[in-house]
Amino acid sequence: MRSVDIDTITFDTGSFTVTPDQAARLSTIAAAINQAIRANPQEVFLIEGYTDAVGSDVDNLSLSDRRAQSVATVLTQQFQVPPENLTTQGYGEQYLKVNTQNASRENRRVTVRRITPLIQQGQGQGQGQGQGGQPPR
Repeated sequence: MRSVDIDTITFDTGSFTVTPDQAARLSTIAAAINQAIRANPQEVFLIEGYTDAVGSDVDNLSLSDRRAQSVATVLTQQFQVPPENLTTQGYGEQYLKVNTQNASRENRRVTVRRITPLIQQGQGQGQGQGQGGQPPR
C-alpha cells in the first residue's frame, strides 16, 4: 500500500516529541483521515515511525515505535481521529529515506499508510473452508 510521508514532521536526535508547531501541521493529514473514516468507518491507517542510522538497532526500534505512537496520540487528542482507526509500527533504521550512516533529520520521520484493504483481505482468510475443515484447493 502506498504511504504518505509527513515531511513536516521530523524529530530531534533521540526524541519522539512532536513539537506544537509540527502538531499543527498534522491538520491536513488528520482532515483527510477523518474524511475517509466518515465515508467508511472501517478505514484503518498505519502510522509508521523511522530513525536515522545513528545508535543501536534496539534503541532505534524502540524510538521509532514511540515516534509513531506520538503522532497517533496527536491525531487522536488534537484532531479527534478515532484511535480505533489507527495503528502504529516502528521500523527503526530500516528503510532510510536518505541512505547515510550519519545523523539525518530526514530519516527521523513518520509516514501514514492506508491499510484497510490489507486488513479486509486478512479477515477474509479462514472463511470458505471446504468440508472436513480443509482449505479449498
